[in-house]
Amino acid sequence: MKNGTILRLLFLAQKRVVCHTHTWAEQLLHHTIMPRRPGRPRKKKSSKKRLGKATPLPGDLWCQWLQHVLDNGQTWLYVALLLSHLLCLRITEVLRLKAGDFQWKQQCVRIAPLKRQGATVKHMLKGILPALKKLKQKSIRKKRTSKKGCFGVVTAWDVWKWPQDGSYLFPSCRTDAKDPVRNKDTCCKAVARLRTAFFPKGASECGQRVRTHSGRHRMINDLKRAQVPDEIGMVFARIHDRKTYLGYGQINAEQTATILSNNKKLTTNLLKMYDKHLNLNPKKKRTK
Repeated sequence: MKNGTILRLLFLAQKRVVCHTHTWAEQLLHHTIMPRRPGRPRKKKSSKKRLGKATPLPGDLWCQWLQHVLDNGQTWLYVALLLSHLLCLRITEVLRLKAGDFQWKQQCVRIAPLKRQGATVKHMLKGILPALKKLKQKSIRKKRTSKKGCFGVVTAWDVWKWPQDGSYLFPSCRTDAKDPVRNKDTCCKAVARLRTAFFPKGASECGQRVRTHSGRHRMINDLKRAQVPDEIGMVFARIHDRKTYLGYGQINAEQTATILSNNKKLTTNLLKMYDKHLNLNPKKKRTK
């Protein structure tokens, strides 16, 4: 190879390296000095830890929670949580109920559409019908005391009544409200305040897991304890996904033991199986 050709190749290679170095320098300058283009803001990670699923408050805990809400909360909140269990509804569905939605002759309730689900009619169960009729016939009253500045401690009645004109059961009390009914966030904040002072006997850890969803979880837990088929329970709770339904109202170890012990067929089969193997009931020898 001639010397001129070698020099030309070296010149071209050096020029290529310089061009690549210059391009790399421009890119580094662009990323470090040039401002970032405006785009979609990134979501910040929440510092709050999730509390897990809502507790179904098994046994007497549900009634203890309702009594705690009635004694220390507001009457409308007590009725809303009670209806969330009786009708197995989300708290938003409860807050949108009207007195005119209850068809007492047909014993059913019209539920407004929510979460891409259309309006539906839910029948009143025989076990909840007396409680619903009592709410309609008798108002919920509770005497409250509160501090009113220079007026000192003031005593007043907190009353919730069933509307006679077919209007909303839980109308908004604010004049600047966009919606005619109470907001779900208001209900959630009220429950969050009340659960900090809820210390049930024998179950102190479940107090922080009480939510507005606990009534719905408790009804699904009642359905499972009564051995209602999952297909029927899913229709009543308006849950389409089987996995989601299995995660609601989970039965604890004590409830599981009670259901299995009351199953006569299972008990009989187990006794028969081990009666022959272990001779559990030996026959007594007759004495002359």
